[in-house]
Amino acid sequence: MKKIIRIIIVMMLFTKCEEHQPTTEHLSVVIDKTDADSYQPNAEEIFSYLKQEHSSDGLNLTLRYVAETRYAPSHQFQLTRGAVGFLSNEDTRRRKRKRLLAQFKDTLTNYKKSLSPRSEIFRLVVSELNKLSKVTGSRTLLLFADLKEHSFYSVYKKHDVQELLRNPKRIQERFENATTIPNDLTGIALHIIYTPNLKEDQIFTAMIDLYRKVFESRGANIEITRSQIVQF
Repeated sequence: MKKIIRIIIVMMLFTKCEEHQPTTEHLSVVIDKTDADSYQPNAEEIFSYLKQEHSSDGLNLTLRYVAETRYAPSHQFQLTRGAVGFLSNEDTRRRKRKRLLAQFKDTLTNYKKSLSPRSEIFRLVVSELNKLSKVTGSRTLLLFADLKEHSFYSVYKKHDVQELLRNPKRIQERFENATTIPNDLTGIALHIIYTPNLKEDQIFTAMIDLYRKVFESRGANIEITRSQIVQF
C-alpha cells in the first residue's frame, strides 16, 4: 500500500513539473482616425496578431485612438492567468476569452470618430511602449497610422518636412527630446500597419527610418506591414 502511495506521489510531482507555466500576452493597439479617410482595421485583422498558446495564459488588450495624448481614448480588456492541472477548466477559460474578444470587437466597431486638430502619434506610441516595458510575457504594439505627425513636429509644415528629408538626425533629436522614452525596449514588437500612396511614400519612408533609429536602438523590433485596404 505504501509503495502504491509513493508511486502516486511521484506521478503527481512529475505531472506538476510538466504543467504549463501560464504567461500573459500583452497587445496594445493604436489607431489613427484623425483624418476622415483614415484606415480602420477590423477585429479579425487585429486578432491575427495574437499568439496565445495555452488556455491558462492571460491576455491584456489595450485599444487607443490618436489625438492629443492626454485626451486619447483608452479601453482596457483583461483576462488574468488561469489555473493549470487539476484546478483548470479549459471550457470556462475559452468562454471567458471569447467574451473578452467580443467586447473588444464591439468597442472597435462602435467607436464614434471624433476628428482631432492634433495628431500626437509619437507620444502616444511612447506612452504604450512605456507600459509594455514594465511587464513580462509576449508584448506587441500594433500601430495603424500614416505617421503624419502634427504636434511638436508637423508634416504639414514645409520647413519641418524639408528638415526631415535633409537633416534627419536633427529631427530625430527633436523627437527624442519631446518625451521620455524607455531605455530598454528589448523583446517588444512594434508593427506599423499602413499602405502609403505615391504622394505619401517619401515622407512615410522617412518617418519609418526615424522610428527605427529611435526605437530599434533601444531594443524594439519594428515590422512594416501593408494594410488590408490599399490607400489611393
